[in-house]
Amino acid sequence: MKSSKIVAFLEAMGGPIKLAGAEDLELTGTCDSRAGGHKQLVFANSENYGKGVDLTGSFVLTDELPDKSIQGSNQFCVVSDPRAAFMDVLTWLIGSTGVDAHWCGYTDDAAVSSEAQVASSAVIEHGVEVGAGSVICAGAVIKRGTRIGRNTVVRENVVIGSDGVTVYRAADGRLLKFPHVGGVSIGDNTEIGANAVIAGGILAPTFIGTDVVIGNLCNVGHGAVVEYGVWMSVGSLLGGHTTVNAGATIAMGASVRDNLVIGAEASLGMGSVVVKNVEPNHSMFGNPARRMVGLKTGPKRSIG
Repeated sequence: MKSSKIVAFLEAMGGPIKLAGAEDLELTGTCDSRAGGHKQLVFANSENYGKGVDLTGSFVLTDELPDKSIQGSNQFCVVSDPRAAFMDVLTWLIGSTGVDAHWCGYTDDAAVSSEAQVASSAVIEHGVEVGAGSVICAGAVIKRGTRIGRNTVVRENVVIGSDGVTVYRAADGRLLKFPHVGGVSIGDNTEIGANAVIAGGILAPTFIGTDVVIGNLCNVGHGAVVEYGVWMSVGSLLGGHTTVNAGATIAMGASVRDNLVIGAEASLGMGSVVVKNVEPNHSMFGNPARRMVGLKTGPKRSIG
């Protein structure tokens, strides 16, 4: 998609807009401006631009132009509400060009392996990849843009790839919903318990690693990252964009706020409410959760 087409769309919505920097860039994707990237569509307030990983050859929706010394090879489009403009453009792209849930390497040719077992009552949308040996049980719903590895079990009535709750009140008063185009990536030898929900990512995939166990009735928020060997017990809740590092254990009914980091091999006790980052190997318990030396949750495991 050429950036000039996006400019034309925005001008059709609100009249002439101010542009600076490069011109007519070829864009290949979207990303969070803090994550950086090449040839991306992004939004960033001027005060935050340049504080993340470098952006190159990208089209940036912003409220004010950043200093020329940090503009680089990007094109800038000045709008009153960059986030709202980004959501408008992304919604338009989904409807007009077929932009949809994706992960790195995603194609419409994604397919379910002939060596996977899929219950007749499961719903698997077009554009889902399921690896050999995986089992999709009755009533599961797997949305477009999901990738599931080998020998992974998805239990009854699991929903994977549904949108999370992301609403934004624009400066002009509109209540907008952020489109989800990140999809879900699930590794090998993982188990997702009955009635669990794995929300799709917004701009990057929700990621579930290899050898992960997610119990019945769990919820994993959009854009969360659950690394190798994590164990989440029944009814635990993980907020959006939170990272759970390898080998961590989350006990029954624990709730973890969004945008946190749970360190490697940390333990969260039953019913805990976690509102701040947890250091590696620390054990937390309570509401709000506090460190409990010696507390360990879940079965004994070997994480190597």
